[in-house]
Amino acid sequence: MSAGDDAERSDEEERRMIVRVNADDLEVDDQTTIATLLQSLGYPDRGIAVAIDQAVVPRSGWTTTLSDGAQIEVVTAVQGG
Repeated sequence: MSAGDDAERSDEEERRMIVRVNADDLEVDDQTTIATLLQSLGYPDRGIAVAIDQAVVPRSGWTTTLSDGAQIEVVTAVQGG
């Protein structure tokens, strides 16, 4: 392994971060948005609400890039009677 490989690996590690989604820690890319996170986790396009650090984020804000250590709660609406 060359010194260039070490620098490349360090850069890659710096581009990863940990966020907590519904009590589970996940490692994500530092460019991950709320929308891409939800899609990658298989959440539906409709019928969900998202809060980041205890603040509800409207759907128009789902293009927001997540920050390291963000606490994300995803709530799914359940239909029933």
